[in-house]
Amino acid sequence: MKSLFRSVKNLLSVDMGIDMGTTRTRVFVRGSGVALDEPSFVAVNYRDGETEAVGKEAYKLFGRCPPHLEILKPVERGVIENFELAEAMLNGLLENLFKKKALLGARICVVSPTGATDVEKKAFEDVAIQVGGREVFLVEAPVAAAVGMGLPIDKARGLVCVYLGGGTTQTAVFSEGELMFSVSEPVGGEDLTEAVISGIRKKHRILVGAHTAEQLKTGMGSAYPSDRDETREIYGKSVMDGLPRAQFISNWELREMMEGPLNRIANAIKASLEKAPPDLAADIKRHGLYLCGGTAQLEGMGSLISHVTGLSCSISGNPQHACIQGAEKVSGDMRKYGRFTTTPGSRQFTG
Repeated sequence: MKSLFRSVKNLLSVDMGIDMGTTRTRVFVRGSGVALDEPSFVAVNYRDGETEAVGKEAYKLFGRCPPHLEILKPVERGVIENFELAEAMLNGLLENLFKKKALLGARICVVSPTGATDVEKKAFEDVAIQVGGREVFLVEAPVAAAVGMGLPIDKARGLVCVYLGGGTTQTAVFSEGELMFSVSEPVGGEDLTEAVISGIRKKHRILVGAHTAEQLKTGMGSAYPSDRDETREIYGKSVMDGLPRAQFISNWELREMMEGPLNRIANAIKASLEKAPPDLAADIKRHGLYLCGGTAQLEGMGSLISHVTGLSCSISGNPQHACIQGAEKVSGDMRKYGRFTTTPGSRQFTG
């Protein structure tokens, strides 16, 4: 009897949401808000295939892990590339969050990318079920983001929400309670980081890791020209002799390195807007664009997109959490938002 009581005590039923993105995984728990926000990485021991670390603990090992460990990403361009890794990562993160208690009959709202195939959606559902989901439904990232930003998508005409993620740029247009269309392009914050790594290698003949490039991008990167003049010293490995080397990088050359993917992001949004019905043009012009996602935090991103599209841009106060906060709101009011959700087996959630 004591054993049975202990087993039941270690089971947990919750109402939660999961945003498993290319670069970060976020979880909300009803009553606790955003309870988890960690990098989407897994450290695997290639000798036996066992998971050694997940999330921030795995990310710490990136570029400096022992020879027998490999740092892997379960999600690429917004979709699950490796189901087993995704399950291992999510299980590990949730075990840490819930102090080893197992989920039982959880109700889970999962954020999925716009344009995902039925197979890709099913992968998200299956992972949620494997970690303890009993009732699972999906909401597209820009839809969740729009709700998280507090946009009246159930009423207004011609609202445009742009989710700027790590691996994708997703645009959704709403009108009078309907999702008119949504588009996803495979370009995002990770492409900016890779451009910095490549640019430093080509210009200065120095190899730097993702950590260094990411710190440069977020610390002094800019998407649009400004009067600010800043320089930072970085350390890397010389391409010529493999020895450690220091180098000063300025914010203006950093912007030049990122120019290619920045233009791809802005032009992807412009191309998406060109697909909008003509009747919504005036409304879209009046509302402008609402930007969110981690990449929206890059200085000057709104100015760049506004310059390319000719539309005003507004960025939410907490853009990196707009999706997961929206998932929480959607899950809490299915009467209002249920028509924007789906399950892989049907077009619309009806619970």
